[in-house]
Parts: sequence; C-alpha cells; structure tokens
Amino acid sequence: MSADSWPRFLTHTGDNSAGNGGKGHFAGSLIHSSYAGFEPLNVAWPGVHAPALANQTNIAYLDQSASQIAGVGGDGGNWNAASGGSVGALGPAGSGVIATGDNSAGNGGDGYFSGAMVHAPVAVYNPINIAVAGAHATADAHQTNNVVFDQSATQIAGVGGHGGNGNTASGGNVSAIGSTGSDALGTGDNNAGNGGDGYAYGGIVHATFAFYYPINIAVAGYNSTANADQTNNVVFDQSAFQMAGVGGDGGNGNHAVGGTADIFSSIFELIGSDVIATGNNNAGNGGNGHFSGSMIDIDVAIYAPINIAVAGYNSTAEAHQSNNVVFDQSVIQIAGIGGDGGHGNAALGGDFAMHLLSDLHLLDHA
Repeated sequence: MSADSWPRFLTHTGDNSAGNGGKGHFAGSLIHSSYAGFEPLNVAWPGVHAPALANQTNIAYLDQSASQIAGVGGDGGNWNAASGGSVGALGPAGSGVIATGDNSAGNGGDGYFSGAMVHAPVAVYNPINIAVAGAHATADAHQTNNVVFDQSATQIAGVGGHGGNGNTASGGNVSAIGSTGSDALGTGDNNAGNGGDGYAYGGIVHATFAFYYPINIAVAGYNSTANADQTNNVVFDQSAFQMAGVGGDGGNGNHAVGGTADIFSSIFELIGSDVIATGNNNAGNGGNGHFSGSMIDIDVAIYAPINIAVAGYNSTAEAHQSNNVVFDQSVIQIAGIGGDGGHGNAALGGDFAMHLLSDLHLLDHA
C-alpha cells in the first residue's frame, strides 16, 4: 500500500478472538428458603384390664439442599488460534495507523456477581407416641426413627473461567517503508489461555435451622407394666461450600506472541515517540480474584428426644432410649483468590528491525 499520508487508524487487522469462554454477569438476588414439617402422632388408650400398645416407625429424608451458581465465566477452549493479518506499507504513516495485535484465544471468561445469594431452610420433626393403660393392664410404647436432614449448600458466585490449553494468539507481521508517527505500529497485547477474573460484591448467606424432638410416653395403671422404648438414628447435614470472587486458573502450553516489525526509514525521517509496540503479551496467567461483602454460615440444630415410662403401684416401668446422631455443620469458604498460573506457556514480544543504510549516502551531500 502506498500513500503520501495515512489518516489515523487506517489499517486494523487485529482484535481477533477464538475459543474464548463467555463472560458471566449476575445482578440481583438468588434465594432458596424452604420449610419442612413432619409431626406424626400415635396414641393407644385401652380400657380396664386391657393392653395398650403404641408402635411408631418413621423413616424420613428431608432434602433441602441447594446448589446456587451465578455470575460465572465460561472456560476457554483448547487448540484455538487467533492471529492478526500481516501488513505491508509504503509511505509516511500518521498516528496510530497500523494495528495487528490485541488477539485472544482460549481465555476463560470473567465472572461478575453483584447482589445476594441466600440459602435458608427450616425443618421441624416432632413425632409423638403415647400408650396409656388402665388398672391391671400393660402399656407399651415403641418408637423408631431413621431421619436424615440434608440442608447442605453449594454457593458459587463471581468466578472466572479457566483458560484453555494449546492456544495461540499472535499479532500480524508489519513491514513499513517510510516515516512513522506517534503510536504508529501495534502488534502486541495478545492473550492466550489466561484464566478469567472473578468479581463478587454483596453477600452469601447459608443459614439453616433443624428442630428434632421425638416424644415417647408409656403410662400404666395399678399392678401393670409400662414399657417405653425409643431408638433414633439421625443425621444433620448442614455443611456448606461457599466460593466467591475467585480467578480462573491459567491453561497450559499456550503462546502469545507479538508480530514482527520491519521498518525501512531515512535517517532524516526517524520514527516518532512510542511508535513500535510488540509487547504486553500474556499466556497462561491465573485470573485475579475480587471479593467485597460478607460470607456467612449460620447453622442451628436442636435435638431433644423425650422418653417417659410411668407405672403405678406394684408395677414395673422401663424406659429405654438409644440415640445415634451425626451433626455436620462444616463449611468451606473461599473468597478473593487469584487463579494459578499454567505450565509451559510462552509470552514473547515481536522482533523489531530498523533499516537506515539505504539513505546514508545522503549525508555526503549535506
């Protein structure tokens, strides 16, 4: 291409993208609030000289778990290439004329989250079993409960996607003959396989409440027997995994290379300031993590089994209770963490060669 003078931004073959993960944006509220109530009642009330038997068996699984994911960037792909086209120029160039860089391939998308993420389940479990016998009678109350409370949560917000592997982003080569102005050539600023940045602003709350109080009662009259047996196998899972504002990991084996610049210019038409830019290339870098707000885990579990046997005169009262209980209120909270860099990546500035010999003979005639 030949011209006496080039206007600004005349030639632009860069800014190409391939295999990049999309950005994730979320602004608002994500709320999971559930209520589960289970209150069975079993009563046996016999007459005089009659047995009273109350048997209750409950198998309950209360699943109030939640998986909340918002504002997460997609992962970058693998083995993609984004390259700016090569440019050959003849003649004086103005400011900011040739741009073949700013290419990207296989980068993870940024994740943006702003708002609130809340998981607040409530579970109430209250089985009641009663046996009452009259005079000279037998009262037996048996209660067996197998209960699982699953109030666990996975909450992920504002997380950048991971960079891909084996991607290449390169600026196009530039060959120019003539003088160049300020910021004339740009073949750098290429990115390949970088992890996306994570931004999270707001609050992440996991607040659970579980109330479990089984009641088993046997009451016998005169000269009778009262037996109250209760067996409870209970699991409270109120664990939480909370992650916000975390940068994605960089990929492996990526290359970001600035294009080569060959300049042929007269010594009396030297290039201007900040003319050649072949650097600022990035490959396999971990994304930045940004978190501002609050991350809260509040778990309440109340377990109060009641087993009562009451016998009258000349009688036997037996109360047996067996409890196997597991409380899991663990939490993992991760916020504002940068991603890990990848392995085997290369970020190189392009080669630059300037030729002045062709016009040195002009000095003999000065």
